[in-house]
Amino acid sequence: MNYSIFDLDITGLIKKKSGSPLGDAHELFVKSIMMRLGFSVGSMDLSSGATDIVIFGKDKPKGKDMILRTQVKTCGSSKDKVSSSITLQAGGRGGIDREYKSSDKIYKYDKSMIELLIGVDKFYLDLYLIPSIYFDKFGKSVSTKKIPYLKNNWDILMNWNDNYLNNLYDKSQ
Repeated sequence: MNYSIFDLDITGLIKKKSGSPLGDAHELFVKSIMMRLGFSVGSMDLSSGATDIVIFGKDKPKGKDMILRTQVKTCGSSKDKVSSSITLQAGGRGGIDREYKSSDKIYKYDKSMIELLIGVDKFYLDLYLIPSIYFDKFGKSVSTKKIPYLKNNWDILMNWNDNYLNNLYDKSQ
């Protein structure tokens, strides 16, 4: 059989481990892409925190230092679907006992936790860069169909400032 970069879980082990290895793989994937783009990237080995990776760079217009606490989320419900949903929440896993006793632990990300959320389409490996200033504009999740302007948009990183990000959002509406 011929495999490709777009194949997913050919061993069947990821499904048995509840998707956690896929999330880890996507964090490494995002780190690699950011490094290929020329950014410095650091890992956060704190599984209980909101930040998966930190992206360091300079915005192009002013040369201002940029430090982006970043959360990486897997999205893509089926290979045939045109769009999927990216969750803007955390805390839904059961923890040590894996028992879901209440939704008290679930929370929505906000600007105080992270500056950027990157959704990774698990089938096509596209990255959706969602700045935290957009979180209030969406509910608990956002359909990728509503945010095509954020797909693989590296200009977001090169022009990281509220004016550029707000204009980008306004133009998309």
